[in-house]
Amino acid sequence: MKIKGFHVGIIAAAALLSLVLFFVGQSLYQRHFVLNPILKELGAIKGVEGVQVLPAGEGKAFAFQLAAGADLARVYGEIEGKLRESFRKGTHAIILRDRRNKDLDLLYHRVHFAVYEAIARGNFVSLAEKVAEEARSSGVEDYRLTIDSKRVYLQFAQDGYYLYEVIPRQGEDRG
Repeated sequence: MKIKGFHVGIIAAAALLSLVLFFVGQSLYQRHFVLNPILKELGAIKGVEGVQVLPAGEGKAFAFQLAAGADLARVYGEIEGKLRESFRKGTHAIILRDRRNKDLDLLYHRVHFAVYEAIARGNFVSLAEKVAEEARSSGVEDYRLTIDSKRVYLQFAQDGYYLYEVIPRQGEDRG
């Protein structure tokens, strides 16, 4: 069909093809020139064994497999810093993957009430004592509790299994 000498079908097909090429090009650009370099940087952080990108609503979720014995506060801080440099706040989430077992999960469950109480009341010395007491009673000798102005970092390790938890203070989100 022609309107004023123009083939409408050809124009519509060209417009559709242009639109498809634009979105394919944008996707390739994002993957090769934005995402891949960031993944390479994140994977090079000492303590990170692997990184996976997952879709998450309006943004992306980055799932990190952390090594046993990693300094959780340092690793998390480096991850957060690199993501903050590349993405707007609220457009990404950090997911930590560890190698926890039932015993470590139960230990975390026993101390998590004290963690949230310490965040609310500021009694972090009591928290440290509670974590040490519960770890000892569970036979876990390898543990670490770290606190900074933004988060509480909790690590337990036993028999090749390890648990990492990062608990935000003051309602801070993870992205």
